[in-house]
Amino acid sequence: MALYRRCRSLEEALAEIDAGTLPLGSHIVVSGEWWDALSEAERHAFRARSEARGVCLSADRRISRHFVEISDGLTPPLSSEHRV
Repeated sequence: MALYRRCRSLEEALAEIDAGTLPLGSHIVVSGEWWDALSEAERHAFRARSEARGVCLSADRRISRHFVEISDGLTPPLSSEHRV
């Protein structure tokens, strides 16, 4: 996985994309446990924000809920990831 960086939250990662620090079209992976704990309205809002930036948003139960991973969007997802 071509990891650009880790951010503390999905909010932080999307803010960095908005600021131009991370490229549009990035791939963001969040904790599956964290994602499942969100309300449907929160999930919908994050999906909409991600899609508007060309971001592929996935969840992975194997990563910590204390960070999100951001990659270049060209690397295939891990088998443990699923698009949300």
